[in-house]
Amino acid sequence: MSTSLCRFRMRLQVHFLHIRLCGAFRSASQIAPSSIGDEIDPTRLVAVPEERFQELVTAEVAYLATVPVKAVSMRQIVTWRDARDMVSIIQREVPRRFALRIRLIETLDGWQEFVGTFKSIREEGKHTIALSASGIYKLRKRLNKFSQQETNFFDDWLDGFLLSRIGTNALIDQFVAIAAKEDGGLGRPTGITDPRCNASNICEFAAQISSYICYQRFGREPKYIVQDFQAGRVGPQDNSPCYFSLIPSYLRYIMCELLKNSFRATLLTSSEDDMSKRPVRIRVCRDVHTVAIIVSDEAGGIPFEVGDQIWSYMYGTAAKIGTKPEGFGNPENLTGYGVGLPCARLYARYLGGRLSLTSYPGYGTQAHLMLPRLDPNEVQ
Repeated sequence: MSTSLCRFRMRLQVHFLHIRLCGAFRSASQIAPSSIGDEIDPTRLVAVPEERFQELVTAEVAYLATVPVKAVSMRQIVTWRDARDMVSIIQREVPRRFALRIRLIETLDGWQEFVGTFKSIREEGKHTIALSASGIYKLRKRLNKFSQQETNFFDDWLDGFLLSRIGTNALIDQFVAIAAKEDGGLGRPTGITDPRCNASNICEFAAQISSYICYQRFGREPKYIVQDFQAGRVGPQDNSPCYFSLIPSYLRYIMCELLKNSFRATLLTSSEDDMSKRPVRIRVCRDVHTVAIIVSDEAGGIPFEVGDQIWSYMYGTAAKIGTKPEGFGNPENLTGYGVGLPCARLYARYLGGRLSLTSYPGYGTQAHLMLPRLDPNEVQ
């Protein structure tokens, strides 16, 4: 086991224990004073040898890793407005997710090759995507070629690992966001969610970010159009934005990944004169139950033989090039870490939706993002 992953696993164990112990002391504090006294008596605490303590931790992790992890839906997150309401679920669900990740690390044969570039992790999870991409490149360089079975295995493993990270971060971020400022939180009434998230504004903002990145890279920007459509009305609707409950940062991430790909392809296949004739079109469509966002370009498409490889972590830039991805350490760079599409699909899946892409070689591509629209009776 490499030193970096040992540290990562140990850090997960520390977080795991901290939350479990907080839960234990909280439970103890709720027992009637007549049973345990007004305070915990330090003379009644038992010293446990370190070796035995590690055995207990291992057993606890092994047990919790077998307990099914309950998915937390957007509908649940929207209902949490008081940090106190989340304490019990944080103490129950986050340790299970940490346990799952610890067990995944421990049971992956040959994982030390895959994560050889995992170096120092100053903050749990902060650089997971960047380090994963770097690890993919190292693994591909070392093994040179993968069988389809091996590729599928690593893709499934990373999907599970990163999806668990998304779920863990969503729980913790919501807890911190809704906690009162005097308690060290952000004091946001709805936390990381926005009950009136404007999908069109998010798309426009993501397009502006992606355009700026293109300008930094190529010295010019692509043209794009954002349009709103609504069930029951034909054609683009002016001044009719789509509102629904969502985590805006997750939608922004998905849209940035889609638009960076379309913008870059458009710039590479268009002359200055052609730019205005081939704008990237962003269409936000909705009915009372679903929001669909379509990103379409006319940049030549993706060859059919590439197929589903675009969703593989082994296919992206980080896995193919001989150096670090351009701008390594900056997640909003045009080429990014080369794992943007599979990660974007995970975020869509976490939000209860789906992300797909259709290519028309010689013409262009269309990305389709489908998201459930919560509270259809309240938000039009």
